[in-house]
This record gives sequence, C-alpha cells and structure tokens, in this order.
Amino acid sequence: MPLQNTWLLTHTVFDDPKFKANTNNQFVLVSQRPYASKKNPQDIGVSVTLQVVKDTGDYGIDKKTGLKRDNNVLNTFDVTVLNGAQRLDAQKGDIIRLGEMIVEKTFIIGFDLILRYKDVQVIKRAK
Repeated sequence: MPLQNTWLLTHTVFDDPKFKANTNNQFVLVSQRPYASKKNPQDIGVSVTLQVVKDTGDYGIDKKTGLKRDNNVLNTFDVTVLNGAQRLDAQKGDIIRLGEMIVEKTFIIGFDLILRYKDVQVIKRAK
C-alpha cells in the first residue's frame, strides 16, 4: 500500500522575492473583506483581491502549442493580510505593495495559492 496523506510531509515553495521583482510589487486593489481563521482564532485580518498591473517575468514557450506563454498582467489573485485589522485604509483602485510574507502560513495546494502576509503598504490613487 502506498503512503497516504503525503501532503503533510511535502512542501511547495512560493518564490515571493521573484514574484515581487517581476511585478514591481505593485497591484491594484479590487476588493477587501474581513478574515478570521476557523482553525486559529488569533489569525484575523483582511482578505484582499489584487490585480497585477505589470509582469516582466519570462514564462517560456508552451511545449504543446509552441507559443510564448502569457504573463499575469490583468489577472487577479487573493492575499490574506494577518494584521489584526478588519479593513485596510484603502479604496478600490488604490495601489497595494505586499509586505513580509508569513512563510509558515502560506500554502500551495495543487494550483491554488494561499498567500499570507504580515502587512501591506497602501498608495492612494490620485483623485
């Protein structure tokens, strides 16, 4: 019988410094909502949906089609900011810069990213 529940023993790493370098660590705030962990009640903060505005990464060539792989510009992703606050002082369209990633609370399950950060910086958009 093969090993079961090996997910507990394996670890996939998200290259946060490379991600921030490729995207210039600037994202547009799409939405925000309060977050409270059911497993760890002390983990409270804000879940935000961010949109990528710049991506200089080279993702190579697709082996099946032979075409260059697309970048992440205009794609969205979710991040949880475990800062104890229920909201960021930010509005839709403001620029968000990600702070320090919480490695021990960040997970990759299949192709799903569960990204957790200690803080973010908000850059208000010009009105």
